[in-house]
Amino acid sequence: MTMTATLQQDVTVTPRSISFGHTGFITPDIERSVAFWTKVLGFRADPIGERSAPWLQSFIGVPGAHMRLVHLFGHGAHIEFIEFVSPQGEAIRPAANQPGAAHICLRVTRLAALRQEILDAGGALQGEISEITEGIAKGLRGLFMRDPHGILIELVEVPEE
Repeated sequence: MTMTATLQQDVTVTPRSISFGHTGFITPDIERSVAFWTKVLGFRADPIGERSAPWLQSFIGVPGAHMRLVHLFGHGAHIEFIEFVSPQGEAIRPAANQPGAAHICLRVTRLAALRQEILDAGGALQGEISEITEGIAKGLRGLFMRDPHGILIELVEVPEE
């Protein structure tokens, strides 16, 4: 049976409460991530914490997990960055079209200036500033960039208020 057929079957779902908590990313350098996301993108960071209790390895599914983490807040969002002290994973840079790749979208003013600030802070271009001609952002300009560790960031320019 295909996934589509499975999803189309009548299913009785027990009522439950679901709310969005946060988006998280794994980083090889938590201090650099905090500096970029606070100084360039204007998020506020809680203090960096550390976790290595026995519950953690079964919770996250990584045997021997020992991590440092930080929660950032701003622009109506909550982002968590995790740096594994051990075991360390191999850094990857998924292609923008690779299944499983994720991105953060920020609605911004002065897009060209922010583009340059991101580049100056060690970020990289993924795309170029383009006019959006369809969808919910039709008539606006935007582009995809990457933070210093390769996290995809979609920037959509909105008019200044």
